[in-house]
Amino acid sequence: MLRLAVFLCALCAVSWGFLCLHVVTPGKWGGRPANCSSPLKAVQTRYVIILHTAGSSCKRGAECNQQMVNIQHDHMNKGWCNIAYNFLIGEDGKVYEGRGWNTEGAHTYGYNDISLGIAFIGDFTGRSPNAAAWKALKHLLHFAVENGYLSSDYLLMAHGDISNTISPGQPIREVLKMWPHYKH
Repeated sequence: MLRLAVFLCALCAVSWGFLCLHVVTPGKWGGRPANCSSPLKAVQTRYVIILHTAGSSCKRGAECNQQMVNIQHDHMNKGWCNIAYNFLIGEDGKVYEGRGWNTEGAHTYGYNDISLGIAFIGDFTGRSPNAAAWKALKHLLHFAVENGYLSSDYLLMAHGDISNTISPGQPIREVLKMWPHYKH
């Protein structure tokens, strides 16, 4: 088993140029079954909205799994079909699947059915996510473009750029401003 894991990591490093994406599915983080059925308007979307969950952050797998369960519980208790976001990113460097690639989110009014909503797990009004979280976001975006989920000329926006909110926090917005796909 260890040899297989080493082989897969090596294969990932070679094929991705050291860009390895680690996605934790709901079955792995302890998610409840969702009842979402509204698809995104296009399989290949052109917009990415970056948010934060505004709650506790996580730096280890077990903490992030628990945060995912907590977020799902909170969102589904509001009457939503699942977590509002398509994907979430922990400071453990992993991407956590919320609604996934093809399902409409509930994160940004007017953009839910035409964008991927990606949230950093935690409150980032006073600090930026760590390097592992930023690396995970870059890997997720690269994977999305390479696999046809995201247009190569996509627009990256902070939640607060298009909604009256402080999300994802000024420290995240300052980093995003330097990215080539960022649009304000």
